Amino acid sequence: MENENRNQSVCIVVLGDFGRSPRMQYHALSLANEGYHVDVVAYGGSKLHEDILSKQKISQHLMADLPDFGRYFPRLLVYLLKVIWQSLIVLYTLFSLRRPGYVLVQNPPSIPTLPLVWFYCYLFPSCKMIVDWHNYGYTILSLTLGECHLLVKLCKWCEGFFGAKAFGHFCVTKAMKHDLSAKWNINATVLYDRPSARFSSVTTEQSHNLFVKLMQQNSAFEPR
Repeated sequence: MENENRNQSVCIVVLGDFGRSPRMQYHALSLANEGYHVDVVAYGGSKLHEDILSKQKISQHLMADLPDFGRYFPRLLVYLLKVIWQSLIVLYTLFSLRRPGYVLVQNPPSIPTLPLVWFYCYLFPSCKMIVDWHNYGYTILSLTLGECHLLVKLCKWCEGFFGAKAFGHFCVTKAMKHDLSAKWNINATVLYDRPSARFSSVTTEQSHNLFVKLMQQNSAFEPR
């Protein structure tokens, strides 16, 4: 019975503002609707939709905000302190929760989430790691530091090494699916982003009223 309950539990790890990640919110809501208990480990900040807040099977475990290391230390040391701080918080939170059957982690960021979740699942083999690939962490980091920076190379290695060890993979496009396969031999399932059921197509009248309002506010929308 304990194993059955564990398999019906999923932990979602988002090293960012959960309210700013509609895709991960959609995962949480879909899993809860399928009968899974969902523990969300993430940062707070943005207001969540009522569907998430009212769902009893979704529990939020908000992490403490990062101290303002940048006020006292140089950038490289700030990055190291940030990783250490986040690692301690994520591990503490994971070990304080019921042991799930699956841990779904958002990537990026890849450091420290991928190594941490892999380590957790390594300690508990019945828990499976699943990665939802939104982008590559190392490419985002390279925009600031440059492609040849040691941290960028470390991030790329970490992303490929620990990401490839996951039990399952999702990604957002077919192009990313092919790139993951070519780059790290990762076979991902494409899950396209889709709007929530609360969004619907606008009528012709609604479109007309919107453009009339915009035209009144900005001359750029006036007919030529």
